[in-house]
Amino acid sequence: MSASELPDLFHLGWVVRDCAEAQDELHERFGAGPFRTIGETSRFDGALVHGRPTSFALKIAFGVLGGVLLELLEPLDQRSPHAEFLAERGEGLHHLAFLVPDLDDRLAAARSADPPAELLVDGTGPGNPVRWAYLEGDGLHGTVVELIERSELSLSLFGPVLELLGPDRR
Repeated sequence: MSASELPDLFHLGWVVRDCAEAQDELHERFGAGPFRTIGETSRFDGALVHGRPTSFALKIAFGVLGGVLLELLEPLDQRSPHAEFLAERGEGLHHLAFLVPDLDDRLAAARSADPPAELLVDGTGPGNPVRWAYLEGDGLHGTVVELIERSELSLSLFGPVLELLGPDRR
Protein backbone atom coordinates (compact mmCIF):
# COMPACT_ATOMS: atom_id res chain seq x y z
CA MET A 1 0.00 0.00 0.00
CA SER A 2 1.61 3.26 -1.06
CA ALA A 3 1.25 6.62 0.66
CA SER A 4 -0.51 8.01 -2.39
CA GLU A 5 -3.35 5.56 -1.74
CA LEU A 6 -3.95 6.74 1.82
CA PRO A 7 -6.06 9.70 2.92
CA ASP A 8 -4.69 12.35 5.27
CA LEU A 9 -3.36 11.14 8.58
CA PHE A 10 -6.13 10.86 11.20
CA HIS A 11 -3.97 10.49 14.32
CA LEU A 12 -0.72 9.22 15.83
CA GLY A 13 -1.12 6.42 18.37
CA TRP A 14 1.24 6.66 21.32
CA VAL A 15 1.53 3.88 23.93
CA VAL A 16 2.06 5.18 27.47
CA ARG A 17 2.31 3.69 30.94
CA ASP A 18 -0.02 6.27 32.50
CA CYS A 19 -2.47 8.23 30.36
CA ALA A 20 -3.06 11.07 32.84
CA GLU A 21 0.65 11.48 33.54
CA ALA A 22 1.44 11.56 29.81
CA GLN A 23 -1.19 14.25 29.23
CA ASP A 24 0.32 16.41 31.98
CA GLU A 25 3.86 15.92 30.70
CA LEU A 26 2.96 16.62 27.06
CA HIS A 27 1.08 19.74 28.11
CA GLU A 28 3.92 21.02 30.33
CA ARG A 29 6.73 20.27 27.87
CA PHE A 30 5.09 21.00 24.53
CA GLY A 31 1.84 22.83 25.21
CA ALA A 32 -0.16 19.83 23.97
CA GLY A 33 -3.88 19.80 24.52
CA PRO A 34 -6.65 20.06 25.13
CA PHE A 35 -7.13 16.35 25.82
CA ARG A 36 -10.35 14.37 25.86
CA THR A 37 -10.49 11.01 27.65
CA ILE A 38 -12.64 8.38 25.98
CA GLY A 39 -14.63 6.93 28.89
CA GLU A 40 -13.02 5.44 31.96
CA THR A 41 -12.10 2.22 30.14
CA SER A 42 -12.32 1.20 26.49
CA ARG A 43 -12.99 -2.53 26.11
CA PHE A 44 -12.27 -4.46 22.94
CA ASP A 45 -14.02 -7.82 23.10
CA GLY A 46 -14.62 -8.58 19.42
CA ALA A 47 -11.08 -8.34 18.02
CA LEU A 48 -8.64 -10.93 16.76
CA VAL A 49 -5.06 -10.30 17.95
CA HIS A 50 -2.45 -12.29 16.01
CA GLY A 51 -5.42 -14.25 14.61
CA ARG A 52 -6.84 -15.28 18.02
CA PRO A 53 -9.97 -13.90 19.75
CA THR A 54 -8.63 -11.65 22.48
CA SER A 55 -10.38 -9.27 24.85
CA PHE A 56 -8.38 -6.33 26.13
CA ALA A 57 -8.89 -2.99 27.82
CA LEU A 58 -7.25 0.39 27.38
CA LYS A 59 -7.45 3.86 28.81
CA ILE A 60 -7.56 6.21 25.82
CA ALA A 61 -7.21 9.98 25.54
CA PHE A 62 -6.99 12.16 22.46
CA GLY A 63 -5.28 15.53 22.31
CA VAL A 64 -3.63 17.95 19.93
CA LEU A 65 0.15 18.23 19.62
CA GLY A 66 1.52 20.68 17.07
CA GLY A 67 -1.68 20.58 15.02
CA VAL A 68 -1.71 16.77 14.93
CA LEU A 69 -4.25 14.57 16.71
CA LEU A 70 -2.50 12.32 19.22
CA GLU A 71 -4.07 9.19 20.74
CA LEU A 72 -2.62 8.11 24.08
CA LEU A 73 -3.13 4.41 24.85
CA GLU A 74 -2.55 2.99 28.32
CA PRO A 75 -2.85 -0.82 28.46
CA LEU A 76 -4.99 -1.99 31.39
CA ASP A 77 -4.10 -5.67 31.01
CA GLN A 78 -1.38 -7.77 29.38
CA ARG A 79 -3.44 -9.04 26.41
CA SER A 80 -3.34 -6.09 24.02
CA PRO A 81 -0.72 -5.42 21.35
CA HIS A 82 -0.16 -2.15 23.23
CA ALA A 83 0.95 -4.03 26.36
CA GLU A 84 3.23 -6.15 24.18
CA PHE A 85 4.70 -2.98 22.64
CA LEU A 86 5.21 -1.39 26.07
CA ALA A 87 6.96 -4.50 27.41
CA GLU A 88 9.25 -4.82 24.38
CA ARG A 89 9.98 -1.19 23.52
CA GLY A 90 8.69 1.06 26.28
CA GLU A 91 6.56 4.11 25.69
CA GLY A 92 6.43 5.65 22.25
CA LEU A 93 4.94 5.93 18.80
CA HIS A 94 2.88 2.81 18.08
CA HIS A 95 0.80 3.53 15.00
CA LEU A 96 -0.29 5.88 12.25
CA ALA A 97 -4.08 5.92 11.83
CA PHE A 98 -6.11 6.65 8.71
CA LEU A 99 -9.87 6.91 8.17
CA VAL A 100 -10.45 5.02 4.92
CA PRO A 101 -13.62 4.94 2.79
CA ASP A 102 -13.50 1.18 2.14
CA LEU A 103 -11.65 -0.93 4.68
CA ASP A 104 -12.01 -4.15 2.67
CA ASP A 105 -10.32 -2.55 -0.36
CA ARG A 106 -7.45 -1.22 1.77
CA LEU A 107 -6.92 -4.58 3.47
CA ALA A 108 -6.94 -6.38 0.11
CA ALA A 109 -4.36 -3.90 -1.23
CA ALA A 110 -2.18 -4.37 1.86
CA ARG A 111 -2.34 -8.15 1.57
CA SER A 112 -1.41 -8.06 -2.13
CA ALA A 113 1.55 -5.71 -1.61
CA ASP A 114 5.07 -7.01 -1.97
CA PRO A 115 5.82 -7.96 0.75
CA PRO A 116 2.26 -8.42 1.99
CA ALA A 117 1.19 -6.67 5.18
CA GLU A 118 0.16 -8.98 8.01
CA LEU A 119 -2.76 -8.28 10.30
CA LEU A 120 -1.83 -7.57 13.89
CA VAL A 121 -5.42 -6.86 14.99
CA ASP A 122 -8.57 -7.60 13.03
CA GLY A 123 -11.44 -5.51 14.33
CA THR A 124 -13.78 -6.13 11.41
CA GLY A 125 -16.03 -8.74 13.02
CA PRO A 126 -19.62 -8.30 14.13
CA GLY A 127 -18.63 -7.43 17.70
CA ASN A 128 -17.00 -4.22 16.49
CA PRO A 129 -19.39 -1.33 15.81
CA VAL A 130 -16.62 0.51 13.96
CA ARG A 131 -14.59 -1.68 11.61
CA TRP A 132 -10.84 -1.30 12.05
CA ALA A 133 -7.55 -3.16 11.71
CA TYR A 134 -3.91 -2.85 12.69
CA LEU A 135 -1.35 -3.87 10.07
CA GLU A 136 2.00 -5.15 11.36
CA GLY A 137 4.74 -2.54 11.34
CA ASP A 138 7.43 -4.63 9.65
CA GLY A 139 7.24 -2.58 6.45
CA LEU A 140 7.35 0.76 8.30
CA HIS A 141 10.35 0.30 10.58
CA GLY A 142 8.18 -1.10 13.36
CA THR A 143 5.32 1.43 13.12
CA VAL A 144 1.88 -0.17 12.93
CA VAL A 145 -0.74 1.23 10.52
CA GLU A 146 -4.30 1.49 11.78
CA LEU A 147 -7.09 1.58 9.23
CA ILE A 148 -10.51 2.71 10.45
CA GLU A 149 -13.49 2.53 8.15
CA ARG A 150 -14.94 5.99 7.57
CA SER A 151 -18.67 5.68 8.19
CA GLU A 152 -21.47 7.69 9.75
CA LEU A 153 -20.93 5.76 12.98
CA SER A 154 -17.14 6.23 13.10
CA LEU A 155 -17.50 9.94 12.35
CA SER A 156 -20.13 10.36 15.06
CA LEU A 157 -17.98 8.46 17.60
CA PHE A 158 -14.87 10.45 16.70
CA GLY A 159 -16.77 13.76 16.34
CA PRO A 160 -15.80 15.08 19.79
CA VAL A 161 -12.19 14.10 19.12
CA LEU A 162 -12.14 15.80 15.73
CA GLU A 163 -13.50 18.97 17.37
CA LEU A 164 -10.19 19.23 19.25
CA LEU A 165 -8.56 20.19 15.94
CA GLY A 166 -10.90 23.14 15.46
CA PRO A 167 -13.60 23.87 12.89
CA ASP A 168 -11.25 24.18 9.90
CA ARG A 169 -9.74 20.71 10.31
CA ARG A 170 -12.87 18.55 10.79
